[in-house]
Amino acid sequence: MPTTNLPFALQLPLAGAVLALVVWLLLDRLGRRCRSGSLVRALLLNGRLSLAGTVLLSSVGWWLAGPDQGLQVRDLLLSIGVVWTLLRWRRELKQRDEHYAAQLLPHLAPKDQLFLFDVLDKLFCSAALLVVLFKALELLGVSAGVLITAGGFGAAALGFGARTIVENGLSGLSLYINRPFTLGDTINLPALNLLGTVEKVGWFYTELRDPDRQRIYIPNGIFTSQALQNLAQIDNRRIWIEFGLRYADRGRIEAIIHTLGERLETLTGIDRVRDRLVHFVDYGDSGLLLRLLCFGASGDLQAAWALRQQVLLLIGEVVEQAGAAMPFPTRTVISNDGPTSTADAADPP
Repeated sequence: MPTTNLPFALQLPLAGAVLALVVWLLLDRLGRRCRSGSLVRALLLNGRLSLAGTVLLSSVGWWLAGPDQGLQVRDLLLSIGVVWTLLRWRRELKQRDEHYAAQLLPHLAPKDQLFLFDVLDKLFCSAALLVVLFKALELLGVSAGVLITAGGFGAAALGFGARTIVENGLSGLSLYINRPFTLGDTINLPALNLLGTVEKVGWFYTELRDPDRQRIYIPNGIFTSQALQNLAQIDNRRIWIEFGLRYADRGRIEAIIHTLGERLETLTGIDRVRDRLVHFVDYGDSGLLLRLLCFGASGDLQAAWALRQQVLLLIGEVVEQAGAAMPFPTRTVISNDGPTSTADAADPP
């Protein structure tokens, strides 16, 4: 029985349609075999439409352009399909970033997971941008040799005109590698008097939110040239309190210091491994100066505030039980007869 060969105009779109169907079914089968909720399953199922659609559109475009321009149209549509797939994958990652970050980086803290997972998001964007860039240069007829030659001049131009951009970009890469802070950390730049919570780390700028809820955009190059304090990495917050006693209570100092030392042991939230010190440190203008030092059991700021409140109340209680009192501040009054110091305390020294 004689075989009838289809003409090129019919073979190409039919073959593309069959191949697109095969790609769809293959990705669907593989994706549904993966564990529900897994990243691989999500990527395979999200890639069905873009990859199968790319195959179909490429074959149709090749067919419509004809034998002469068909290959160029096919390559262009394939490049567009790759970008389409990368963007669909990126959208899926952004929608469930916490879920997928926990899958890929289970041994890291949640903030570190999101911080490193953000690198993957930027890699998808960079890959899509590179595909578009090189395809656009190819369509413009720019050869590889021209790109290499222009690269030498481009390097020189970057060395002079774009030094800051390159510095910020390399510093952004360094932030992802060294991780001096992660998303959600509160950082302080003492030299610039800047304090804020990290909300976003970009290639060139890092976005902070200051205590007044204002957004601050800091060039990444700043972090490689300025000292940085990561307040979120404090292991134990220090509680440092200075208080005074009346001069008439000098004989009660030792009893107050001893009682405070014992009572500090009973406070909840205090670190019993670190130093707990109470000392008489100086004779002040209006009273005897004492100093108390202890540390919180964690680096949590709210817990440290609560502990400081407990310690302040404890100091007042111990001083009162000892029959002592805290002096009022001394004021200097300027009169025609000259400066005169007066004390507001009920029992002047």
